[in-house]
Amino acid sequence: MKLPLLSGKQVLSTLERIGFVKVSQKGSHIKMLHPDGRKIVFPYHNEVDRYTLKGALSDADIDLEDFSNALK
Repeated sequence: MKLPLLSGKQVLSTLERIGFVKVSQKGSHIKMLHPDGRKIVFPYHNEVDRYTLKGALSDADIDLEDFSNALK
């Protein structure tokens, strides 16, 4: 599945809809935590690289289909 080109703001709001909470930010990277213990770190840029986002979602055990369904 190919992810659309998203901004950091869109990624942040989508992850919040999935249940993640922003924990910290260092520079342009945001760290988020899910109540079940999963963590994700992604760059908060105007355009988040698709491969970077796909890798971050994979590391956090987030299904690409679930992420795409949560997009608005």
